[in-house]
Amino acid sequence: MSEQPPIPRPEQRPLPPAPGAGQRRIVLPPHRQRARRPRSVRVREWVRKNLFPSTGGTLLTLIAAAIMGAIVVGVVIFIFFGANWQVITHNRWLLFAGGFPHEEAWRLWVSIAVVFALIGAAYGTWSSFGRRDHLFVLLVGGFVIFLMAHGGAAIWSTLYFLIAIGCMYLGYAATVWMPRETSTLRTFQVRLVGGLLAISLPLVLIILLVGGEVGPRHLDGFVLNLILAPVGIVGGVVLGIPLALGRASRLRSISLTCTAYIEIVRGAPLLGWLFVALFILDDVIGGDLIIRAMVVMAVFTGAYMAEYIRGALQALPRGQFEAAQAVGLTEMQRTRLIIMPQALRISIPPMVGQAISIWKDTTLVTVILPLRELKGNADSAIAQFEFTPDRIEAYVFVAVIFWIVAFAMSRISQRVERAQGVGER
Repeated sequence: MSEQPPIPRPEQRPLPPAPGAGQRRIVLPPHRQRARRPRSVRVREWVRKNLFPSTGGTLLTLIAAAIMGAIVVGVVIFIFFGANWQVITHNRWLLFAGGFPHEEAWRLWVSIAVVFALIGAAYGTWSSFGRRDHLFVLLVGGFVIFLMAHGGAAIWSTLYFLIAIGCMYLGYAATVWMPRETSTLRTFQVRLVGGLLAISLPLVLIILLVGGEVGPRHLDGFVLNLILAPVGIVGGVVLGIPLALGRASRLRSISLTCTAYIEIVRGAPLLGWLFVALFILDDVIGGDLIIRAMVVMAVFTGAYMAEYIRGALQALPRGQFEAAQAVGLTEMQRTRLIIMPQALRISIPPMVGQAISIWKDTTLVTVILPLRELKGNADSAIAQFEFTPDRIEAYVFVAVIFWIVAFAMSRISQRVERAQGVGER
């Protein structure tokens, strides 16, 4: 018998390794690698694509460049050659703190250092400083140092401000370099920094007002703006959350009460409510006029915050409520763990817009109430005989200060939105 040929067996191929288990990076030979284009080539392509894509685009780019160039040249000429900034340098304490006692100035610098350190810690915990952030700090710091570089106390004021900037970077370094792989340590860091931010406003008020002969009546100038705006924003959020939940409640009594509050407060401008603080709240709650202004700012902002949060609650898919009920969560657990975090995430952009609006509206206290904030003290500065012609310089300075704070709030909001994925599907 002839031998049967062996039956061919199928070729056995080795199984691919598991992802990350012994895999090696594939390196192409030199003649197959794609060379990285030079930076000059990439810049030319970007300019051609974004600035000169077509004849019409080129024309619009040239017109915009001419307008921006004229504006920049005019601003530079005004700042460095035409303006007289002595109205600012000679009245910097009036603009910054007004009637705050000079011997208690350490309270202001300690408060600034605490706030800067918490800002740095917050950036190190939830984000990181980029080139633009460092450039913004450098420009603002140089602007402030330039203003303080005149007078006998310039050296000490500059030193205190640099120490405050150092506290910000120290808080950033203390949090950004902490290991984030350990979930327990990461959770502790987030809770610690979040708790410090939650108590930062009461802590600053304690530093400013407790002890000594300093009281609410001494809050003046730019310091008053920096106190009224956070009180209004934080108080508005604290009031807005229960008001939004109350308006969405099934209980008609609670829903109607919250709806009436929101509609009545939103139906009148802030100027009208400041009149209420001046003439009516004195008989209701009494206290210092600044305290009444804080109450009005918080009550007014709370109505708008409640409406933004209510809109976010209505925007949530119905499936979120049904899923929370399906897993057996109570209504309190459903609201705290499922519904409210998503609603706050959706309502970040309008809430930040309202925060910037209330920051700018702090100037209204000078119109109605006998209080002097930054703009009011700028009016007092140009009322001096030798600085009467420098009205434009004073108002430009006030506008720049308000823009710097509003821009910083907008940048922080953009960071929070990117971290939370707002606007992404």
